[in-house]
Amino acid sequence: MPRNLLLPITLQNTALPRLLPGPMDGISEGSFISAMSSRGWVSAWWTPFLRISTGVPRMARLQNWLQPYLDSGLPVVAQIMGIHSERLAETARRLFLLGAAGVDLNCACPSPTVLANGSGGACLLDPEWISRTLLLLREKCGPRLLSCKIRAGYHSPAEIPALAAALRRGQPDLLTVHYRTVREMYQPIPDGWERLRCFRELLPGLALFGCGDIRTPQDALQMYSATRIDGLLVARGLLSNPGLLRDIALQCQGIPPVPVSEREKIAFLRDLSRPAAGYSARSPNGFVLRLAGTLFGPDSQLFARLVQLRKLGPTWDYLGEILQQPCCSDNQKQ
Repeated sequence: MPRNLLLPITLQNTALPRLLPGPMDGISEGSFISAMSSRGWVSAWWTPFLRISTGVPRMARLQNWLQPYLDSGLPVVAQIMGIHSERLAETARRLFLLGAAGVDLNCACPSPTVLANGSGGACLLDPEWISRTLLLLREKCGPRLLSCKIRAGYHSPAEIPALAAALRRGQPDLLTVHYRTVREMYQPIPDGWERLRCFRELLPGLALFGCGDIRTPQDALQMYSATRIDGLLVARGLLSNPGLLRDIALQCQGIPPVPVSEREKIAFLRDLSRPAAGYSARSPNGFVLRLAGTLFGPDSQLFARLVQLRKLGPTWDYLGEILQQPCCSDNQKQ
């Protein structure tokens, strides 16, 4: 059964992997895209949300936003978020013209700022809006891959039946569910898989991907087998193991995962420090620092040195010097 995760799922004549990187605002962009893609650690991209507010973005702006993902040569699902259905639908149409493989409607983001604007997870308070917006996207985009990302309710999982009914009317091709409610944010919950099973039972004919707390291959395969979902989105687990999607695929074949070596981690961090569009050698290295903290630990020698360096240029140079040393990683955790 886990081998099914290695087979693509075809929706509206578009093939997508069943193991996908989840969208991570502030992470899944820039040098992270090229560093992950060049290593074969992802086989498609799911963008963080593009907020649609005062108007439909011009084609040039959409092109600039989408191009780094398209440059990977991998299928791209473009995620949009907002409260104006017509603007969202027209934006989706334009994204398909620019080469997106699919468009995803974000009704899941739990950020207080997003909720205050009535978008993201706040949309779960109005299931009818979700169904109307999905139908309008379909009217504008035709037989193209449309997805919706939600949580298991706003206040309570008791909202799942009403959400499922709205999604049944809206008829997206794919539903992705983070098994917490909006109010639960990211706190531990005991019944996440049960909530995914509930969606599966209520929406048996809809392609369903699950996400939440997938940090190891075992987490992924247990969720998949326990809930009968069709695929997985892996997000925060990639911060501590950027090769996690590859490891899950190996586990599906009965092959023991190969841990990312210390040298590979340093090379990965160096690629992250390469200035991308909108950044220069003098830009802060906070993004690289965040990944260094999850890969090596905030108490490591490497992390402490990167804190001192502060900028991308010196960070790039320093990591390059480490890679030139034999056994470059022996003391990085000290």
